Amino acid sequence: MMVMAVRARESSSADLHGSSESVSASLSPDQRFAAEKAFSSVLVSTVREAVGNALGHNVLEILTSKGLLDDASNSREFDRKLQSLFGNGAAVLERIVVKDLNRKLGIRYDSEARLDYEKSLETAKEVCFVGSRLK
Repeated sequence: MMVMAVRARESSSADLHGSSESVSASLSPDQRFAAEKAFSSVLVSTVREAVGNALGHNVLEILTSKGLLDDASNSREFDRKLQSLFGNGAAVLERIVVKDLNRKLGIRYDSEARLDYEKSLETAKEVCFVGSRLK
C-alpha cells in the first residue's frame, strides 16, 4: 500500500482532481478490482483503528457486533449509522478517520477545511486508483 501512496504522490496533482470514473475507466477490470479491494481494506482498517483509538476497543467491539463497520466503505451508509449513534459526535469520528486515512495514503490533510466525508473518501479512492494505474 505504501508503494501506491508514494507513486500517487509522485503523479501530477491534475490526475488527482479528475473524476474517479475517468481514472477507473483507464484501468483494466483486474486493476480496478484490485484498487477497489485495496482501498476498501485500507478504509476498513483505518475506521477500526480510528474508532478504537477514539472510543476504546470495548466500544469498537460493541459497534462491530452491531454492524456499524459492515458498511464502512459505503460512505453514505456509514455516515448515516454514525449520525444515528453519535449525533454531532459523528463528525468528530469522521474527521479522525479522514485524517488517519490521508496520512496512510500520503494525502495532505487540511484541519481548517470544512469536512466533506464522502468527498474525502472519493479523493482517497482516487489516490488508490492512480497508484494502481501506475503499476
